[in-house]
Amino acid sequence: MLKVRAGGIEFRLSPLFPAVVVVMLTIDRTGIAAWCVAASLLHEAGHFLMLFVLGSRPAAVIMGIFGVRVEQPPQNRLSYGKEMLVSFAGPAVNLACAAVLALLGGGMTVVSVHLTLGLTSLLPVEPLDGGQILYAALAWKKGEEKAERVTFAASLLTLFPLAAAGFWILIQSGYNFSLLVLSLYLCLLVLFKQCRWLR
Repeated sequence: MLKVRAGGIEFRLSPLFPAVVVVMLTIDRTGIAAWCVAASLLHEAGHFLMLFVLGSRPAAVIMGIFGVRVEQPPQNRLSYGKEMLVSFAGPAVNLACAAVLALLGGGMTVVSVHLTLGLTSLLPVEPLDGGQILYAALAWKKGEEKAERVTFAASLLTLFPLAAAGFWILIQSGYNFSLLVLSLYLCLLVLFKQCRWLR
């Protein structure tokens, strides 16, 4: 794990993170991978911008194979309401970009990338922004223990039909496995989050 400190924030980078990005950009011949990387960077920028707007400063930013994670110092922990705003900021940037690009006559590929990333991020699946919003809302009203149980159940109830749809699309098309891979990847993230000893 590579560690760099800048502006009082520690950035930790797993070598697998840039490796995956490089492989994606290398094997892609359509240009979609580059747009996906750009949309992801804007998505994360939305989260960080909202953090700074709310007067919060992360202690560490961890970039690994399972995505980007922000660690907050215990004394600067956000309220559940603010956590919901930070979680929603990323998808909001993508949805806003999709709307602006569509109005300006941007290419459907770029619009679709932003729209897909924004809507997918809002699914009620634990590691995604939608799952974080659901967890924060439930923890605010019902407590953390119940919030964790309900969010985990919502994640599974969302991912099982999604994986089934992905498998059906693969069988019908013979080559389109993107939804199935996404579903399995999200399942791994949910299980990874549940297995606290792996953290």
